[in-house]
Amino acid sequence: MAVITYIRVTYVALSHYGKPIATAHTEKDLKDGIDEYYGIGTDNKAKYIEWVGNNSKYPDELEGHHVYEVDDFNGGLELEHVKVYCVEFYPYTKYEVEN
Repeated sequence: MAVITYIRVTYVALSHYGKPIATAHTEKDLKDGIDEYYGIGTDNKAKYIEWVGNNSKYPDELEGHHVYEVDDFNGGLELEHVKVYCVEFYPYTKYEVEN
């Protein structure tokens, strides 16, 4: 069996205003945190729309963004784009997985 070494990363979600709203070690946990932040499943007006990946010719830490439809508090709805970044923190946290 081979052992593969990885560096643990943290995913960070920023609202379209640039405010950090969630962090997590996995994309699934991050998505769950963002859903909770916007009230998915508890607010009848809030709805998840889609994931748009960052397919830039020059990749960086931006993974892409989630799109949500939420209450604008003026009687209507608005789209919110939540940017997702993948970052490594110092000191690096390494872990191994047997393959």
